[in-house]
Amino acid sequence: MSSPPYDPESGSGPTAGRSNPRGPRAEQIIRAATTLFQEAGYRNVSIEQIGAAVGLTGPAVYRHFPGKHEILVQSLLTQVDLLDELVREADGYSEAPEAQLRRFLDRLGDLTANHDVSILWRREQRHLHPTQLEQMRAYFTRFSDYIADKVAAARPDLSIDDARLLGFAVLSLFSNTSIIRGSMAPVRVMQIQQAIARSIVDCTPPAVDTGVTAAVPSARRPPGRHERILDAATDLFAERGFHDVRIDDIARAADISVATFYQQIPGKTEVLRAILVRGVEGILYLTAHSLHGVDPPDALDVLISIHVEQSLGVHGRIIPVFTRDIVYLPQADQEALKRAQREYIAEWVTAIRARSADLTGADAAGLTRAFFGVAGDIVQSPELRGRPGIAGDLTTLANRILLPADLLSNG
Repeated sequence: MSSPPYDPESGSGPTAGRSNPRGPRAEQIIRAATTLFQEAGYRNVSIEQIGAAVGLTGPAVYRHFPGKHEILVQSLLTQVDLLDELVREADGYSEAPEAQLRRFLDRLGDLTANHDVSILWRREQRHLHPTQLEQMRAYFTRFSDYIADKVAAARPDLSIDDARLLGFAVLSLFSNTSIIRGSMAPVRVMQIQQAIARSIVDCTPPAVDTGVTAAVPSARRPPGRHERILDAATDLFAERGFHDVRIDDIARAADISVATFYQQIPGKTEVLRAILVRGVEGILYLTAHSLHGVDPPDALDVLISIHVEQSLGVHGRIIPVFTRDIVYLPQADQEALKRAQREYIAEWVTAIRARSADLTGADAAGLTRAFFGVAGDIVQSPELRGRPGIAGDLTTLANRILLPADLLSNG
């Protein structure tokens, strides 16, 4: 299922034949830029800020890299190298697939929880050139399939497609560490991620009729101009990212003139704000309505059902926009949206603790954010979203992620 890892002696493999700046100063720049890109978003970070983080002026950074884009590329490729190293180490650790997988996930958990390694390609990959983007997506697939290979070898009861789903979910989990972390100490982050990873690996997706294909929501053009703008912008932002979409792109997709656009909304940032505010407030309203009169032990099932339905429906487009593009709003808007998101997460925390009172609020919030991250990545993958029975898959994964057996028994 997966391609072979990089062989440094032969120069073959996914990282062969690329430019790789050497030297402690270049590596220091890459590490600093990685942190800045993760915290503020690639578009919001300047060469001067990167230089200041390592004690250099902006022009001095150019002595090591041609520009910011090349720093992003090297940041991403450095993370690929780290995972390649983990693959080689795990495969040399044991001949048993179960032991190899356990070693790989233990080391990956250590990197993400204790050394603040974030896998930027889940958010910043859209800034790459087409060839680079294709390469980075191939890397993610290759590491996902590496996990799937080990899962399939350890669990012959699973189909290859089911093993691929689980492999993708596990790698997505560790790709979302910065989201999961919250205020938890690194040791607790690692414990939670390992418990979730084991729970996913032991998961059995529900059987479905493989002749049935997932329903594709029918397209609907809103009749009002304002609504058409928001609808078109949501599609474009989800596909290309906020900064790579122009006002005339939105106007064209909404079938209006640019002048009409400005009559309806002052600018692109206001469009982004309206989309995200509507998405967060809408899910809060729907959640409150659906939980009215529900007994606490049943609340988690209701929340999972709502979230899965919304993720797979037309409003699921907002998930990647919120995850990737909230950093491009003014700080006050970001804080307001994050407060509203915390209100939504609080509903999940209460519901999870109604099932397992031994978990702390921080634990339950971390589990919730882990599910949101994994589900969001799955929904954004055309191949996985199109799986027959994907709603059942997501529901099963939700229960595995939100209530991992190892964490509950050791909590």
